[in-house]
Amino acid sequence: MGEKEARKCPKCGSKDVEVVKTWNLTSPLPDKYGRLTVTVMGVMKCRNCGYSWKGVVSKLKIGGGVEVEGVREVFKEEERPPKEIVLDMDEIRRESE
Repeated sequence: MGEKEARKCPKCGSKDVEVVKTWNLTSPLPDKYGRLTVTVMGVMKCRNCGYSWKGVVSKLKIGGGVEVEGVREVFKEEERPPKEIVLDMDEIRRESE
């Protein structure tokens, strides 16, 4: 079921649907690329007939970049160099005296 079908009321077929509440489910095991899947679940309510149901709002694959399923673009984390901390032992000894 695609994202557009999930946002369609199963009772009346209206596409005027709002997400009332969301929560996250995280998969306990990574996929073959080492990414974890986070599924965003939600309670959806039809504004036309008032029917409420639970379903998948979106899925995210996290690790080595972020991929959002149901969206054509792939969001990747930017590569940042690690922070380097330099300690001068002579300066630390002078402060402790």
